[in-house]
Order: sequence, then structure tokens, then C-alpha cells
Amino acid sequence: MTYTLTRYPFPPAVRHVRLGARASLAPGYLRLRLIEAMPGELAGFVAPGGGDHVRVVVGSSDGGAVEFDHDGNPVGESRTETVVDHDVEQGWLDLDVLVHGEPDAERGIIGAWAARAPIGSPAIVMGPKGSVVLAGEPGHVVLAGDDSALPAVRRYLAMLGPGITGDLLLETRHDVGALGLEPAQGMRMSILPPDADRPSAALVAALESLPAPDDPLERFVFACGEQSIVAPVRALLGRWGIEVDRAVVKGYWRRVAD
Repeated sequence: MTYTLTRYPFPPAVRHVRLGARASLAPGYLRLRLIEAMPGELAGFVAPGGGDHVRVVVGSSDGGAVEFDHDGNPVGESRTETVVDHDVEQGWLDLDVLVHGEPDAERGIIGAWAARAPIGSPAIVMGPKGSVVLAGEPGHVVLAGDDSALPAVRRYLAMLGPGITGDLLLETRHDVGALGLEPAQGMRMSILPPDADRPSAALVAALESLPAPDDPLERFVFACGEQSIVAPVRALLGRWGIEVDRAVVKGYWRRVAD
């Protein structure tokens, strides 16, 4: 068994959508369904990779319109979110949004919009700009992520199927079952308590405790979390003999010092 990772660029696209539905998966974790503002807005939309993401631009949390600059580009707060699922023919896409702060006092416009914007509120979706597509069957899979990476982890689990073996490392306080994560029987799952002062440190330590692969070409690694995860995991890949372009290692967010 072996695998390949292929990177595909996509042409830029700006799509007008509206909030179609909202569901709570867990405290602070919402699933949003965005629907086409007009028929055909999602024509040509593709997201074949496990970590494919879009940039979402919203207006005010009370459902106000998205503003545009003189060149027709949307302006305002935006955030990158992983595509959970989509159906171009039906005209919708689903995103799981992590909301920070307390109810009715969510931090950031995106969080407040996700939690409180009226159904029908407008938004803009841009992307995906590209995709990383995994093909084949890795002999050993390592999926490591914090709350920001859980949607991508879920997609990779579904895409890889029930026959995979490896390690699933999650830095979260959420009920992973409620979030729809169902690891294959051959995946060893470890739930790691987050440390607000050292985000993703537990993930790095857990990764470094794994044994080196017998065959580096057989191990697929997805490791995404706070920006500090990138350098040590890339160094670890080097020690394991895995080329960086055969893995997915990203910082999905950056901690702001107090």
C-alpha cells in the first residue's frame, strides 16, 4: 500500500450566499449551512481534499449586508473555514464554526454572526484557492489536530475509510462523538487536554512520542493546529524520513499574547 498527495490550484471565485440553517454540535461549535443567494452561485465549486477551505466574509451580526470596495472586493471581518460538505446541484455548503466567548457575548464578528445572525443573512464565500488530494492507501495514518482542525480530521477519516490503521491525536475538550468523529477500528485515539498558554504543545509532544515509521513512504501525516505546531512537526518529519510535501502540516490560527 502507498499513497500520493497532489496539489491542485483553482481559479479565484467570489460567491454570494445566505445563512440557510444553524445547528449546535457542542457548546461553542456550530454547523452552518450556507445556501446560494441566487441560482448558480456555487456552479463550479469543488472541494475534493480533506482540508479544503474557504474564506467567509460577513457583515454585522444582526444580518447586515457585506460591504465591498471600489474594485468590487468584499471587505470586513473574514475567517477561513474547512468545507464540511457541499452539494452544488442543491446549492449549499456546510461549515463547522468554532465560536469563542460566552453566549450573546461572542468574540469577533464571525463568531457573533455564526451564533446570532438571522436566517437569510448574507455572506460571501471565496475559494477554495486549491486542494491537496490524497490518493491511494497509506499503510499508517497519523491525524493530529486541535479544535480548529476537527472538521478536516473528520473529512480525512471519512475519505480514508474504515480499513485504515494509525494514530488519531486530538487536543480538545469537546465530545468528539457529538462532533461526528468516528475513528476506524484500527486507529488509536488519544484525547489531549488543551493548555491555553501553550496551544498545540500537547499535540507536538504526542507526535514526538510516536515510533519512527518502518517505511516513511507508507506514513501519511496530517498535523494542524496553532501556528507553533509547524516548525517542530516539520523537524519531526525530517527525522522520520518523510518529505514535507508528502504531509499536511499547517498553522490554522495564531495565539495572540496577552
